[in-house]
Amino acid sequence: MQNIELSNSERLILEIVRRDKSSTRVDVAKRLNFSKVQATNLTKALVDKKLVLDKAEQTGARGQPVKTIRLNSDALYSVGVTFTGAYMEIALVDWTGGVKFSQTVKLSSEHSLDALCLSISKFIDEQLKPNGVAKRKLCGVGISIPGDFLYERRKMNAVYFPELEEVDLISAFSERLDYPVYIENDGTCAAWGEYVAGAGSSLNHFVFVHIGHGIGGGLIIDRRVYRGKNGNAGAFGAPFPNLNEPRPSGADLLKELQSHNIEVQDFADLRELSVQTCEPLQAWLQRSATQLVHALTVLARAFDPEAIIIGGRLPLPLLDHWLKYIDTEKFCEFDRNKLPIPKILASQLGDLGGVVGASQLCFEQSIFAKQSF
Repeated sequence: MQNIELSNSERLILEIVRRDKSSTRVDVAKRLNFSKVQATNLTKALVDKKLVLDKAEQTGARGQPVKTIRLNSDALYSVGVTFTGAYMEIALVDWTGGVKFSQTVKLSSEHSLDALCLSISKFIDEQLKPNGVAKRKLCGVGISIPGDFLYERRKMNAVYFPELEEVDLISAFSERLDYPVYIENDGTCAAWGEYVAGAGSSLNHFVFVHIGHGIGGGLIIDRRVYRGKNGNAGAFGAPFPNLNEPRPSGADLLKELQSHNIEVQDFADLRELSVQTCEPLQAWLQRSATQLVHALTVLARAFDPEAIIIGGRLPLPLLDHWLKYIDTEKFCEFDRNKLPIPKILASQLGDLGGVVGASQLCFEQSIFAKQSF
């Protein structure tokens, strides 16, 4: 792993370029109130560190081509990890959020830390070289875990994964892996993934609703993750506390389908179903949308976001169909003619959102600016 030393000014430039996909030295100077000479020198330093590409592009106007600055996607990588009851998704992701390679690993009935870490280490050992990634470019491993934090974002109440209860996760994973480890819950990871490379990439403020086994989510406020005091901001399942009652969760969907003798064990099995031909699935989408729309209305008025993005573990075609039942006149129905209404959007990353977001945790702390601009 390479040690990259960056000034705060360099971090701010990287943040602008990530946000806008590309920029120019003139624009950087204006945005950050730098002189043109200062912006040029800082950009050159980032080029020398191979973090950005400074390429001349012809705009069509007369004169010299304009040099645009872009992140060098091949400069840095990390590994993102998510898992459900039966599968673990591992991905090699570049620092712009591009998935280089992903792999689904079937899990045993017990999610032991040793087994999880063995799969992660094996993935790293086997996939870096074939995908043209040098070890020195790998900055760490980000792990998305379903559950709520109990203590300083280190221990979790992992309802669906009792093997991880009361475990100091950072220490436990760090002892078993040879790279820096970053831990977040699945809703926050997926929200960050949508910001970096998905439906939230052009937004400053959005609420992300994550449908996994439970109902969670994440908050992006002023282009930053908002975690709350304990790291549990975005626990949007609170209005549906009874796990045995019908609720708009992934576990409830699987349970409902199984009650109609439809063979589904995990979210991957949902890809084989069609809303048009599977009546129990369509009925669940309609019922759960009715349940969810009130909670979304509360979120819309409590946070006043630009958009509410819905994603998680559901397949994208299923998610798109679900939104037709959610984004109706019932959403913000009592004041929709008086106040602005946030857009309701489907995730663009689907079940890859978690691994993308988890992978980007490695860069949030070590590379990009800690402040807005």
